[in-house]
Amino acid sequence: MSTINELYMGWASSDITPERPVSLFGQYYERISTHVQSALTATAWALESPGAGNDGQAILISIDLLWCTTALQEAVRASVSKQLPDFDPHKLLIFATHTHSGPEPRADDEYGRFLVTRLTETAVAAWQRRSPSQGVTPASTYAPIGHNRRVQYADGTTEMYGAVDRKDFIGLEGPEDASMDLLFCWGPNNQLEGIVINVPCPAQVTEAKYYVSADYWDEVRRRLRERFSPDLFILAQCGAAGDISPRDLPRGYSTEEPNMWEWEGAAEIGRRIERAVSDAYDQVQDTREQYPVFRHLVVDVDLPLRNVTHEAYEQARRIVEEIRSREPADPASPHTAWNRFLAEIKANEKTKSHGPWDNKKSDYGVLRKMELEMEQYDSHPKKQYYRAEIHVVRLGSVVFASNPFELFLDYGLIIKGRSVFNRTLLIQLSGDYADYLPTPRALAGGGYSAMATLIGPEGGYLLVEKTLALINEVN
Repeated sequence: MSTINELYMGWASSDITPERPVSLFGQYYERISTHVQSALTATAWALESPGAGNDGQAILISIDLLWCTTALQEAVRASVSKQLPDFDPHKLLIFATHTHSGPEPRADDEYGRFLVTRLTETAVAAWQRRSPSQGVTPASTYAPIGHNRRVQYADGTTEMYGAVDRKDFIGLEGPEDASMDLLFCWGPNNQLEGIVINVPCPAQVTEAKYYVSADYWDEVRRRLRERFSPDLFILAQCGAAGDISPRDLPRGYSTEEPNMWEWEGAAEIGRRIERAVSDAYDQVQDTREQYPVFRHLVVDVDLPLRNVTHEAYEQARRIVEEIRSREPADPASPHTAWNRFLAEIKANEKTKSHGPWDNKKSDYGVLRKMELEMEQYDSHPKKQYYRAEIHVVRLGSVVFASNPFELFLDYGLIIKGRSVFNRTLLIQLSGDYADYLPTPRALAGGGYSAMATLIGPEGGYLLVEKTLALINEVN
């Protein structure tokens, strides 16, 4: 007879690299891929505790893409449920590493249909490969990977990737998190079968390149498979990192650190992660949680939409009207906001040693956000809430908590600090994409990632409280 702590695990992975040149998703401008620098991977981790009923099921899928939408996740759930009738499809969760070097993860185009098929196959394979777990080994370590990317100036404004050599530069807006949480998973014959790696930094070193790339996670997989086994599975998770990037702005462009806008930077991050994981393994390999408690909750949380005041609407309207008043009648004119934006990118790509090559403060960049602000002013009174699907998974002394945002780090630190679990692994960009979730400090500074966001601090702090309540429930 099964006991509530009896645990079964299964793993699978698949190649989700597009088979032809594609439009790379993640910038305001189009980039058509010239080649595949590294393959995109989907990895599925299936868990079951038969004695726990539906709360004892999970299939967690990590994808090397920008994000996962509700439409994509629901398409995969529907497809999986046809093949796994005894599995609760709501216990399937897809999350992304946030690479900007892959196609748009839709469900209804050519690549999307291919993606749904591959993710379904991967999920089903992981579930069908379940076998008695030989336990898990949690670990925490540190590596210099993510850095705050919002630059503050003396006039109170903030700019993402802003210049740090200006006389009015006064510091970075928010914190950084060098921690890395790990879970070593043991399978048949006490072999290390998979490693969950939670890094609070998006995989976007190569975000402006013209090739398909899994970014630093490809290097992580390659190195760890050399270290442990060619059959090792890596479940990549991006922690709270809405205001974080791989770039050390005050020091990174003036030291010997590799260029974090080029592949050499991704390779270096992969090396740092492999070294940290290997060192942690050497310290904890003889410890094990043999029969970890497993429980999986899925709850819908209604978060209030960010309030757009009438004053903010009027300011946005004036900015939009002023920019529009200077637009040439001919949309093909090189003097339109859009064509000037593109021309500046091309010029920067030829002359600048590092990105960003696009200018979010250009007329086009400002226009895009201000028009969205106006749309939100009109739509938010009609739809006042965003429904976020939140997953909380307890596995022994570790708890995972998902969210669909590019979640600013402060919120993540609050959840970690107040959690009853010593190891609380947050997974952003999970199950949907709901934009950045900035802090009050970020909204005061403005700038890209704190303009026209769907949810504001009111919703952010409610997300914190609801997540902590669910964490307490699985304790």
